[in-house]
Amino acid sequence: MAGPTPGQRRQFGEQVAWTEAPNLFGMRLSGKVDGPSLGELVAYQVSFSAGKDHIFVLCDLSAVTGATIEARRVLQETRHTTAITHVCFGAKFTTRIFAEMVVRAARILGSSQPDMQILFFSTEAEARAYIAHARPPRRARRP
Repeated sequence: MAGPTPGQRRQFGEQVAWTEAPNLFGMRLSGKVDGPSLGELVAYQVSFSAGKDHIFVLCDLSAVTGATIEARRVLQETRHTTAITHVCFGAKFTTRIFAEMVVRAARILGSSQPDMQILFFSTEAEARAYIAHARPPRRARRP
């Protein structure tokens, strides 16, 4: 199965995901995140990351109110083979703490790459500025 094409936007329950070339996977999580919708969203992310060395996951967490036990299980059971930098914005304090704990647990349990990172910013503009700065410059094509 081919991965998602850049710009393709998909809805999983209340959750929305999209992709941007070359290596950005975006998501907007809303309400209480449940297992089935998160499972489908993560499968979409895994499909997008296939064959890539690294992806940025831009996470809008401003509307998250919680996560079900099933959603937490999805995160625990997912195995990532691509290096991921989660660049989040809009998260409340408790959401930030929960997200940091999930990433730490994934590292300890070996379900993620050891260099998986999670960073928090106040706004989407700040998060995108970080991504733009962190990406290696593209090489100019020769005529």
